[in-house]
Amino acid sequence: MDTARAEALVRKALGRSDIPVEIESVQRWSAAASWASRFQDRRVLLAGDAAHVMPPTGGFGGNTGVADAHNLAWKLAMVLEGTAGSPLLDTYDVERRSVSSLSVEQAYTRYVLRVDPSLPRDDMAAPLDDASIELGPIYRSAAVLDDWDDDVPVVDPRDPGGRPGTRAPHLAVELHGAPASIVDVFARGFVLLAGPAGQAWCDAAGRVAEDLDVPFVAHRVAADGSLVDRAQSFPKTFGTGDEGAVVVRPDGVVAWRSAASSANPRTDLEQNMHRVLFR
Repeated sequence: MDTARAEALVRKALGRSDIPVEIESVQRWSAAASWASRFQDRRVLLAGDAAHVMPPTGGFGGNTGVADAHNLAWKLAMVLEGTAGSPLLDTYDVERRSVSSLSVEQAYTRYVLRVDPSLPRDDMAAPLDDASIELGPIYRSAAVLDDWDDDVPVVDPRDPGGRPGTRAPHLAVELHGAPASIVDVFARGFVLLAGPAGQAWCDAAGRVAEDLDVPFVAHRVAADGSLVDRAQSFPKTFGTGDEGAVVVRPDGVVAWRSAASSANPRTDLEQNMHRVLFR
């Protein structure tokens, strides 16, 4: 890429040849698309560009790095505090490496289609829409309680369904009388969301929080109460039905879901939290 070639490319982009062009410098850059073979080696954890590099087509690089930190921060904090067992950290590699490889492949696909069609397409991933890449990936690990019967990498974020391993979907609610998103209730700890007839799950969550000494709050999502769902959409949006519940991790990912009531919600919930926290 010499100065003459750079000038020709600028004129081509402008679509005119009569505009004066002065090339001050040419900065060479090599596109790359790869990810680390593992994101964890004992006490060393890789995130961001240390874990994956990708072409800028799609703008996924920075977002993927932020998502790494989002996934890792709460796990590291809970292990260091003694709230969770150390195997929880092992799920960072399992969850983020698969999602990162998806982002890298999609960035490469866009680079081939938009920038350099001469690159090989033999094993190029079929393009997905941006929203699915950013908001739709499915985590599969021991920190997510689900019996997967498929290998689809993403869900449609426009119709997410509240499946364990996916981002908890947005739902317009009223929180203590003020308009809000249900996402606003997710914070540093775990959150249980129960359907309109799921108060028993909420009661159980309070006892489990005391038994396990874990940050854990519960909300019944209904037409009345502190978290109001005027449209009564929660049971369908999260797949719980009226009597079920979901547990959402601190990173906003659904960890567990029940689509029905339980004869012993406290026992069921405590057993599942033991599994998620590796205790």
